[in-house]
Formats: sequence, C-alpha cells, structure tokens
Amino acid sequence: MGTLTKLSAKSLTVGVGMLAAASLSIGAAAAAPTSGDAAASAGGAKTAKGATNSSSRPTVTPAAKTAGTARFGVAATDNQALEAYWTPARMRAAVPVASSGDLSAKAGAWSTSQQLARQKGMRPVTNDGPLRKVAGAKSKVFTASGKGVTAAYNPNLPYYSPTAYTAGKVFFTKSDGRNYVCSGTIVNSEGKDSVWTAGHCVNEGSGGSWHSNWAFVPAYDDDLSNPSPYGTWGAAYLSSRSAWTGSSDFSQDIGVATMNTNFGWHIADYFGGQGITVNRGKSTYDYAFGYPAETPFDGGNLMRCQGWTSPEWDAVFFWSQTVKIPCDMTRGSSGGGWLNSYNGDWGYLNGVNSRIDRIAGPTIMLSPYFDDDAWSLYNYTRYN
Repeated sequence: MGTLTKLSAKSLTVGVGMLAAASLSIGAAAAAPTSGDAAASAGGAKTAKGATNSSSRPTVTPAAKTAGTARFGVAATDNQALEAYWTPARMRAAVPVASSGDLSAKAGAWSTSQQLARQKGMRPVTNDGPLRKVAGAKSKVFTASGKGVTAAYNPNLPYYSPTAYTAGKVFFTKSDGRNYVCSGTIVNSEGKDSVWTAGHCVNEGSGGSWHSNWAFVPAYDDDLSNPSPYGTWGAAYLSSRSAWTGSSDFSQDIGVATMNTNFGWHIADYFGGQGITVNRGKSTYDYAFGYPAETPFDGGNLMRCQGWTSPEWDAVFFWSQTVKIPCDMTRGSSGGGWLNSYNGDWGYLNGVNSRIDRIAGPTIMLSPYFDDDAWSLYNYTRYN
C-alpha cells in the first residue's frame, strides 16, 4: 500500500476519478517554445493523431501592475509586479483550482466519455515508445544534501532540502478574476527554465484561456515567517498539450511553465532540477508530492504519498492512459510531481497530480501516463 506522510492511506478504490487538488526581482524573459513538430524531431516521436503542443505568454493583470508600481515604481517589470502582487496574505487566500466549477464539470464530462468508450470496447489512443529519460541536475548554489532521506518522512520538509526547493507552490489568476493555487516541480532541461505541473494549472481547457499572474514559489512553507524563502519566480511562457487546451483530455493534463530568470539565475541552475522519464510502464513505485489545501491539510506544507502505480482501469487487452497511486491528498496538490527512482533528494518525474477519486476522503491520486506525448511536451520546452 502507498502511504501519505504522517497520515494513513485509505483503502485503494477503483473507478472513475473526480477532479484533483484542483487539480514565482528583475528577470530576463525566456525564448518562446518552438513548434511541436519541430521539437518532436529532437529525439522524440511525433504525437498521436496529430496532437500537438501549444503555448502562450501569460498576462500580468492591471491589479498586479498596480501592485508593482506601488512597490517598485513606474518602471516595475512584470516579475516585480508578480512579486508585489503575490503577498503572503494573497497566497494564503488563493483557493485550489479544482474548486472552480468549470473544471469540475470538464472532469465529469471526460470521465463519463471514458466510461462510455470502455463500454463500447474502444481502445484508448496510445503513443508509447522506448524508455526515455533525462537525468536531473544538482543546484549550482546549494551544496549540502539537506538530509533529504530523513526529511522525506517529515511533512515539514526543510526548505533547504533538494526535494523541497525543486518543488513549490503555484499561484495564478483565472479568467473569473479569482486567485488559485496548484503545485509544481523544477525539471532539468537544456534551457534550465522548466517547471512542470498539470495542464489545468496553466490553461482552463476546452473553451477556456491561459492563466494570468502565473508565479512559482520554490519551497513554499507557511510555517516560516516568510513563506517564500527563495522568492517569487514569474513565468515567461505557459505550455500544454493541445489535447488539453482544446478538448480537456485528462489523459494529457500536463503543463510546463518556462520561467523568467530571477536574481540573474535560471531556475534549474539555481536550485537544480529533477529528471524526467517516460514509457516506464504503468506499474512503478513512485512518490507523489504536492500542497493539499483542504481538510485535513491547510496548503501550507509540501506533503508526500508513495506506492505502486497501476492503470486507472483495465479491460481484457487494453488499459487506460491514466494511472493511479494510493494517496489521500486533497485539492490544492494539482500539478505536484510523481518521482520515480527517488533517493530522498532526487528522482525522475513520471507523472503529475491531475485528479482524485472523490472530494471528501480521497483514496487515490491520478496522473496522465507519461508516454511519448509527455516526451513531446518536454522536447517542445526543453531548449527554452
């Protein structure tokens, strides 16, 4: 059975999941991601049925610009505006993105469509390929390990441990004008600017828009006098699978934020980044991280589940393109990373928190299966 740090995991349930736990000073802007097909040619397969990747530069709202001007003056940059806007009070007041009704409705519609497809014996579209992986990279700033193995069993992970500072809390504003939270993970890449999360943490899905005021706070910890020990990092671009942005396909509910530099540093150079792996199979031992924000959690600390993954459902000869892990994290943990081959500090991203089986007393967490579609998104963003 999987376990949640300091909490007993409930019994594993099988069925269609409800929506998950929803589901970052002056900086230089990163380059825009390249086209999906061009990026896919750089070591990865093209995507199934013509599905591609898409991206957008996130906007900074007038409210955030006003906050930046008030704090830094009329020449305030967008990064400074985000730093000024996302005060500790505003961070604490932001709510899990899954509490927005449109996202819950899309999750329900997608789950119903999957049930009907199974009843008709329809095989899910797959884009499997060979095992692929990119190793993580250690920080160029921090040299101590932070005693990560011990900290992994403590719900209050020290902010100076690699697990904590490569994870973080995501904040953004949706088109309804409200502020929301998710979770995210720094992933190593050539561009050194990637933060991975859920697709619904960067884009509203079918008929919706890209999020605004997008910020990532590494090692967020509400128990500290300053819950943002390493500052607020703003995004230059948000990217996701077109199957998510156009069709709210939860089997491709993955997103990447290409971050601006901060303090003159690329984020993965400053903190290091976790590795990434795809096509590893649907039965792996993974560790799921996130910031659950509803009872019995308060969203203030990084929490962890662990256990064997399995397909969300299986028929006689085919399986879902979503996987589950025993976990009782609640909404707010959307986008948190699943680490494979985790050694207490470092591992390989092998999934992201996307949905849970029920709102009250969840027992499983679900993720898109990381196949060549995830690899395509990695290639699309890795050099930016």
